[in-house]
Amino acid sequence: MIDADPVRVAVLIVSFRNPQDVRACLAALSRSTEAPGFDVFVCENGGYASFQELCEILTDPEAPCNADSDDLTDPLVAASGRLVEVKRLTLKTRRSRVWIGCAEQNLGYAGGINVWIDRLLPRPEWTGLWVLNPDSEPEPRALQTLVERAAVANKGMVGSTIVSSANRDFVHCRAGHHWRKLRSSFSLIGLGEPVNAPIDLEAIERALDCIAGGSMYVTRACLEKIGPMDERFFLFYEDADWSIRAKKFGLGYAPASIIPHSGGTTIGSSRLRAERSRLSVYLESRNNLHFVGMYWRRYLPFALLFGCVHAASYLFVLSPNNFRAALEGLIAGLKGETGRPTFHE
Repeated sequence: MIDADPVRVAVLIVSFRNPQDVRACLAALSRSTEAPGFDVFVCENGGYASFQELCEILTDPEAPCNADSDDLTDPLVAASGRLVEVKRLTLKTRRSRVWIGCAEQNLGYAGGINVWIDRLLPRPEWTGLWVLNPDSEPEPRALQTLVERAAVANKGMVGSTIVSSANRDFVHCRAGHHWRKLRSSFSLIGLGEPVNAPIDLEAIERALDCIAGGSMYVTRACLEKIGPMDERFFLFYEDADWSIRAKKFGLGYAPASIIPHSGGTTIGSSRLRAERSRLSVYLESRNNLHFVGMYWRRYLPFALLFGCVHAASYLFVLSPNNFRAALEGLIAGLKGETGRPTFHE
């Protein structure tokens, strides 16, 4: 049985053939403050061989986890539905367990999160979920301050201060993004600001339209109202859609929740445009049109215009393959394609 803490959080991570990132993330989590209590649930989307490799890397002598004894009475380790196998580990330095699930196929980001939400919601001990990117290394107070902000400000979904792992002195975003309707795109809040610069917390929370997917704390009460992530996105904009649904229950920001983040190691969304994977370019273009059509349909012509400009920008960085992928994504978006793409890398 899982220990019943007053506040217990389920940390959800989606992995795709990046075991070293997950290992570093779990090592950072093992240094978290004693409270709140948490357990970790990883969905490996990269196939059975990647699942086995991840389990081995997480339990080698220098790794943050130990293998746990098999408990066939634990319903969380049962192979069923979209998880073909589940292994249970424990963090070496604290009373937290780690479940590693092997997905039957690449479920996408939303599917990788939902496969654990489906199993966790019937269990009453979870008071909140923390969706965390595998290439992040949260500072010790990151989760504690998220939970505190949700409780104090009565927020259903709360974001962190995201910084680059390469330079932790400056902000990548404060909690998330503000939506620009005419440009049909998001603007990062706080981009480039010094981490310790004075802020207007209430103004930031008023401006928030989307909590950044790299760190999203969701209370159980909010989750029960908004439901799981929308798997029609597969990858990109699922966090935006989830945030829009959660906004009526309050979007919040915990400034002291610091999340160093490498960015793009799982999905190939490199900061260098010419190096981005074809899949990430395609889905970003496709899902932008899908997202705008869901919430601001009259702005679709603007989304298409700026989508074409965005596609053309790949030609200026000598990436004709990504130019074609962006155009193909726009065409797929206009046709209403959703879910797992017809091609996959």
